[in-house]
Amino acid sequence: MAEEALLNLPTDAFVEILLRVPSPKRWLLRRVCRRWRDVIRSRTPAPSRPTPLAFVVSYNADSLASSACAYAIDDLEKGRCREIWRSSDVPPELIYDQTQHRRVVTNKFDTALVGTCNGVLCLCDNNVPGGAVSLVNPASGETLSVPPPPGSEQHMWGRWAAGGHEAYSFAYDPETDRYTVVHVPCYYDKTGGFSAVQVFTTPAAPAAWRDVPAGILSIGGATYWVTKNAESVVSFDLGEERVAFTKALPTRGERGYAWHLANVHGRLGVVSTAVDERRTPEKIEVWVLGDDDNGKKDPLGWSRRYSVQVNGVRERIARPHFAHGDHVLLTDTGNYYNQVVYGHRLKNATRRWQSGEVLSVRVTMEMAGVAVSGMSGKVKGIFSYVENAEPFSAS
Repeated sequence: MAEEALLNLPTDAFVEILLRVPSPKRWLLRRVCRRWRDVIRSRTPAPSRPTPLAFVVSYNADSLASSACAYAIDDLEKGRCREIWRSSDVPPELIYDQTQHRRVVTNKFDTALVGTCNGVLCLCDNNVPGGAVSLVNPASGETLSVPPPPGSEQHMWGRWAAGGHEAYSFAYDPETDRYTVVHVPCYYDKTGGFSAVQVFTTPAAPAAWRDVPAGILSIGGATYWVTKNAESVVSFDLGEERVAFTKALPTRGERGYAWHLANVHGRLGVVSTAVDERRTPEKIEVWVLGDDDNGKKDPLGWSRRYSVQVNGVRERIARPHFAHGDHVLLTDTGNYYNQVVYGHRLKNATRRWQSGEVLSVRVTMEMAGVAVSGMSGKVKGIFSYVENAEPFSAS
């Protein structure tokens, strides 16, 4: 009876209730029925559009990392950004080690951004064995320290074998409103394989890591990684906690190129780029999973969707989120410690992909794109960000 009463509420009263629901959750309610879809679309604000987020690390005069900052790029047409988060400054120290007869770094800064989901940043301090993960919401100021996964402090071959931030990924499931940190414990098997991945979910009780059977990237309710032989992609379903599929990568005959995972408007993409950052000209190709190359619907089919030609300039495609609206983002490789982010408008940009369409852009000295001003340091990743002040941890 309560469900029927809610479905038959007068529209004005229904809208008042909807406006009290956070925007991301309210948008999901469109799926309930046609009336809810029409009311939500016509009478409530649409969710904020994602903006690019650049994670930039600053260096001192000795070329040692000392702090990091996250910038939301609000206007690609004019190259404007704003600072939304900044780490504490950790001045690195250089001392002379008499036993090794060389200078060594102490008090080193080494924090990386694992990923962003629903306005929350997942950070990893690589100075801690296995990596110390924490979640931060810049809009609300909420923070959560994630306990280390079991076995993360194992030491192998003279180094911490967990791999720091590269062994982690971050995901958000809008259906359950839960955030999940995924850890791929590759060090369990010295051959580079593993039999399980570890997951930490919040809000949840008890708050603990769990083993579930089993370059890492999370999109929606799945986590992906490229196999050791670089021939296929593995999909791990976070909801069902199982390997969903293993899909062969698109083939490329040219040598000197490597595959990288990418998030392309909420779909899994793979980027083919030159291994040598100094290589120019370069042809960058992006394939997306979900269609075949003829535009037909195929959940496990690859289709080539982006082509970026770089000639005469030192620019690399941004990862893991390079596509934002009608633009693709590239970073220059000329100045290692003070990089610039460039926004390039696509030639045939459209809001909706057409069957078999390949979006393209050419980058030259004459068409260098729009530089984003106000950032200083080395760009460690471009992500997608939506401001959201809702709490994410368990109360």
